[in-house]
Amino acid sequence: MKKLPLIIAFIFSVLLCTGQNINKAEYFIDTDPGYGLAIQIPVSVPADKVSLSFLVNTGGLSEGFHMIVLRARDDDGRWSTTRQQVFYVYETESVTESNINKAEYFIDTDPGFGLATAIPVATPAKKVALNFTVNTSTLSQGFHMIVLRARDVLGRWSATRQQVFYVYETENVTESNINKAEYFIDTDPGFGLATAIPVTAPAKKVALNFTVNTSPLAQGFHMIVLRARDVLGRWSSTRQQVFYLYKTIPSSTANITGIEYFIDTDPGFGKGTFVAAAAPGSKVNMDFVASLGGKTEGDHLLYIRSKDALNRWSHPYIHAFNLLPDGVGKVKVTPWFKMYPNPNEGNFIIDFTDLQNQTIKITISDLNGRALYSNELEGENIPLSVDLPSGVYILKVVAGDKSFVQRLVINR
Repeated sequence: MKKLPLIIAFIFSVLLCTGQNINKAEYFIDTDPGYGLAIQIPVSVPADKVSLSFLVNTGGLSEGFHMIVLRARDDDGRWSTTRQQVFYVYETESVTESNINKAEYFIDTDPGFGLATAIPVATPAKKVALNFTVNTSTLSQGFHMIVLRARDVLGRWSATRQQVFYVYETENVTESNINKAEYFIDTDPGFGLATAIPVTAPAKKVALNFTVNTSPLAQGFHMIVLRARDVLGRWSSTRQQVFYLYKTIPSSTANITGIEYFIDTDPGFGKGTFVAAAAPGSKVNMDFVASLGGKTEGDHLLYIRSKDALNRWSHPYIHAFNLLPDGVGKVKVTPWFKMYPNPNEGNFIIDFTDLQNQTIKITISDLNGRALYSNELEGENIPLSVDLPSGVYILKVVAGDKSFVQRLVINR
């Protein structure tokens, strides 16, 4: 085999909003040597916007993925943000075709070239059709992967072909009466150790009515799992359902003492950044500055929730925003989506003030992913009313290349 010197051509445009001319450009691959120390790109005519065409010889690079990174500098010595592109360097194979005379397969673990299970090749040729039987009797029930490859008379192996498959051990088809059923929530204690569901009349098909005690559970998402057993001791496959436990707020009220906020990932109640209320009350107005330290460029979610004097937390208010460097050492924060109130009784407001003149697609789904409401909206501050029963839903907003998913709680 030989290394193919891959030649890449780039067109690179840089625009600095200050009106200064670009007089220098450079690029590097994989590792940044430092500003001004990368490979120079000729700038024939300095201007505030330039197009750069140049060739990159990757002949010295190893086979695999690499990244080329470009940047430009103006005549005040200020560097632009970078532009990058991932590319792949590969070694070319000999184009001489020869007959295939060997093929083999393995399942899950590669024993090495020539050591897998042989597949008979009746007539060597440049293209062969292979029919063979795979013995799965020694495999455990579950997912597996079969991998195939072929070799020509020059000893060169092909690329592999793989397929995931599932081994399912069939049960005895003899039907017998169901005499036991049980359920568990979230964690399986083991067969026969979950909460029993009474089976009053054993039969091949039974209808079960039972009450689930959710009082020990924390507010949030949970999964209930059910299974049954027949008189021969054989357990059925499970049936599961995701549900949301919403604990109602007691009628007693207490003053709000402060709020906490976090970005993107919930650290847990009381573990966000806390801001105390200057004047606790049943309603408070608070101004605070949220730290964006360490946050990367792109879309983020700001969560805010309040705490009262009885240490009860509210549902979070969620605000979507975009973080973008401005090219002069600062960042620009652009909010683009708000929804309130949440929870609600099916009536709420979606605020697209920062996405003016864009078409917004709204989809509301249940926890199983079934779409229950879909609409395309335009405007800034849009009231919505949905006829859905009390429960937890998933609200998805798509606006151009932006998307946002939020939990919607309806409490009628």
